[in-house]
Amino acid sequence: MKYFYQNGMNTDLLRTFLEVSNTRHFARAADNLFLTQSAVSFRIKQLEDIVGVKLFTRQRNNILLTPSGERLLPHAENLLAGWQAALQDVGVADQKHLQISIGGTSNLWDIFLQSLLPQMAGAFPGLYLRTEINPQRELTRALLSGRLDIAVLFDPPKVSELRTSPIGEMELMFVASEKVSGVEDIERLGYIFVDWGTAFNLQHAKFFDQAIAPVLHTGQSHIALEFLLTHGGAAFLPSRLTEPLLTERKLFEATHVHRASRSIFAVFNEESENNKAFMPVVEFLTQRAAKSLSI
Repeated sequence: MKYFYQNGMNTDLLRTFLEVSNTRHFARAADNLFLTQSAVSFRIKQLEDIVGVKLFTRQRNNILLTPSGERLLPHAENLLAGWQAALQDVGVADQKHLQISIGGTSNLWDIFLQSLLPQMAGAFPGLYLRTEINPQRELTRALLSGRLDIAVLFDPPKVSELRTSPIGEMELMFVASEKVSGVEDIERLGYIFVDWGTAFNLQHAKFFDQAIAPVLHTGQSHIALEFLLTHGGAAFLPSRLTEPLLTERKLFEATHVHRASRSIFAVFNEESENNKAFMPVVEFLTQRAAKSLSI
């Protein structure tokens, strides 16, 4: 780290590195960062000079991370997130307000967490919130590094440093834009695969007599629902979303496919200095889960 700062390391270089790694394209990264493409290339060259290795390689007009770039990626994310957390912490320190960082996968933000943020702000006056949407692997890494206080997950990691607290259950039902009675009907309408976590995905094959290729794969239930209603199709969706539409006969449950249930967990680091401070937030999530996830 000392070497980084001696050689002019700054957060702009890391942000540029992350943007190129996300877009896999210098021109698109430049557009997103409101820079010229040459400025993006120069920043990446600066960063490569600092770390002493190549971070990207070009293959068939595609920008890929080198093994060194892959190793730098989590450090860059942690450094930037840590810097943002430090700025927020310094900004509110004198006011002695509670500061919580909450992370979740995109599907849980979509169906559960997003609607709770205003309620949480009302329940905890003076609470400063920071949110993060990432795959479970990244959220686990953020918990262990101290960048994140609470992660809300379907499949809690089995890591000794992390404590898991169940906060609710979500029922999933298989619905379609018209009545279906078998795999042929589902294939004709188009199957929409919604990512409900590793355990659900592993059991997925047991729900059908044969494999079905999806016409859409998404991590967000509202995207799946909108596609289903406007284009047609079939998907596993939360009962809370689908029950009103079943009543209106805009959707139909495929009763030959068993309903599924997904447990939701709050995961946090027991070694965190913020542990006692954010436990009331975990309790709040548990209390609200019954109302938010029920029909």
